[in-house]
Amino acid sequence: MKRFKCATVLFALMLVSTMFVPAAWAGSQLRAIMRAGGGAVGGAGFVMLTGLSKVVKGVHPKIDMTVVPGGWVGNLARVNSGELDIASTSNTLCAMAEKGEAPMDKDYSNVRALMNVQDEMYYFMVARADLPVDSVDELIEKKYPVRLCTLSKGSITEMEFRLALKSRGLSWDDIKSWGGEVNFVRWGDAVSLIKDGHADMICAAAVGKAGWLMELTTVRDMKVLKWGDDLLEKVNQSSGTLTRVMKAGIYRGIDYDVKCPCSSGEIIINAGVPDEVAYAIVEAMAGNAKEYQDHHAALRTFTAEGMARNISLPIHPGALKFYQKVGYHK
Repeated sequence: MKRFKCATVLFALMLVSTMFVPAAWAGSQLRAIMRAGGGAVGGAGFVMLTGLSKVVKGVHPKIDMTVVPGGWVGNLARVNSGELDIASTSNTLCAMAEKGEAPMDKDYSNVRALMNVQDEMYYFMVARADLPVDSVDELIEKKYPVRLCTLSKGSITEMEFRLALKSRGLSWDDIKSWGGEVNFVRWGDAVSLIKDGHADMICAAAVGKAGWLMELTTVRDMKVLKWGDDLLEKVNQSSGTLTRVMKAGIYRGIDYDVKCPCSSGEIIINAGVPDEVAYAIVEAMAGNAKEYQDHHAALRTFTAEGMARNISLPIHPGALKFYQKVGYHK
């Protein structure tokens, strides 16, 4: 293990690179400089990493994480290459990467699982209340010329809905062939298109209450299309999601439960990060679960006991050592 003999050397290294610096002991304190990749600023993936950084910093003041924006799909490749040391992504993407399923059929041999965040990311179609269809199946069967919005191509949200259509032998181009439109835009732009009457529906993803959708439902009457059980099963099989219930009343006017495909966040880490650093991170998170829950409403379902559950990629040896020690993993 590399030891730094003076603060000047460490400071110089910090200036020339924000990449991972091998761990060193300074008295009883572990030192590491890590580059962490979240999602879009303010989004679920970014919240996961900023919360983790805060908790770990409170226990290990000399483990420094610089959280930078990223994307859940791209974070896997960036961690694999070593551009990022640690990042947020989705457990469904990790499952697809482990199986080598397209579009996650790339080399991720340097990526290891660190922990399951256990949040619930719902995928659902929210539409104008006067849209003359009430379910996803009805939308498809009627070939309704819907003008829809979703996030940019290649994002996990766009990919999940693309796979949902594919499970029925359809694509975005089929929506267009019905006379519909597909807009790949940010949530705020999607809200504006609905407000202005230029769009009918948003293929959405949200953890808990999404601010942009709360705003929309205050000025427009909206509804959530229901997923049929058969379609849900096919979507879950194709993308590794699980069926969960988005409770009634989460948004104004949505006074009924909706079963949705659901994923959760997963924290991944580069295989080259030393075992003692990975161990220290998960130990700090397990010992301060309440602080992590309080960081954001989306993290309130986090538990220490669930950190090693429902993760697909190989667990980092340092993290695995801790999980086995406390009985979270056999």
